[in-house]
Amino acid sequence: MNFISIQGLPRWKIPLGYLVIIILILGGILSLLIYLRIKNILNSKQATKRSFISKHAEKKAEKWLKRNGFQIIDRQQSKPLIIKAGTTLHRYSIRIDFLVKKSGRKYVVEVKSGSQNKITKKETRRQLLEYFLAYQPYGIILFDMDSRKFSEIRFLLPYFRSRLVENILFFLLGALVTMIIMYLFIL
Repeated sequence: MNFISIQGLPRWKIPLGYLVIIILILGGILSLLIYLRIKNILNSKQATKRSFISKHAEKKAEKWLKRNGFQIIDRQQSKPLIIKAGTTLHRYSIRIDFLVKKSGRKYVVEVKSGSQNKITKKETRRQLLEYFLAYQPYGIILFDMDSRKFSEIRFLLPYFRSRLVENILFFLLGALVTMIIMYLFIL
């Protein structure tokens, strides 16, 4: 077996095969650290570019909203939400681009650019549905900044329609009961 002595260290005799393995592992670790650092730098540059593009798109959307009679209530509004799974509570928050109002109706505005700007993408639909359930607006305005088009998105869920009918029925029932009580005790 070949041994190597390292000068300056006490007379350790390290088998040459072990030294090669140690050097290979250290080289691999160093290479991995360099790779992760470069990847982090590149991701940071991409995130900065995406942020710049989205800010520019949001400014264009804001101009369009104002030109078309929308009152901007809030920008980049965050809303904390809680999900209960079994007995465990999970807290998270969502952030919308704009909350606007027109003709007494509230809308959530989502500005999209890039590949996720189509309602046909399931990620976009899920995000908009989450906004709809959290804010319960009259509708959602989806801006596709690549094609410079907007769409009003409305989720026509049976739950919300039946709840409206249910509320109207209980209101009418309450009015009827009030009329009967008034007839019996006042007249």
